[in-house]
Amino acid sequence: MPTPQHITDIVNRYLAAINAGDMHAVMDLYADNAAVEDPAGTEPKTGADILTFYQNAFSGGAKVELTDSIRISAETAAFPFRAEIGQGGGKVLIVEVIDIFEFDEAGKVEKMTAHFGPSNITMNEG
Repeated sequence: MPTPQHITDIVNRYLAAINAGDMHAVMDLYADNAAVEDPAGTEPKTGADILTFYQNAFSGGAKVELTDSIRISAETAAFPFRAEIGQGGGKVLIVEVIDIFEFDEAGKVEKMTAHFGPSNITMNEG
């Protein structure tokens, strides 16, 4: 069972990997049988589709940062963050998100759901 410190470390590594544009480092955090729903309620992505999703989502570069503390209960973490994703032409997509990670016994993320809606998305002109 993953410890709260391990879970915190994984969340921080996830955000750092996105900021570094290292989608392979993001993938290293996921279990082999992982599923990603981004946004929650959409068809889950699995296997190689997860990497493709991250590469497409952050192809314009992204800066992410926590906007409040990580909440941990049992083998689950919920964390609010802000993502700023370049859209070209000086435009920046801003998304206020709450991600939920569910961990397996080995401490890998086996399910991620991203919670946001239209009211959480804005576009800034450069």
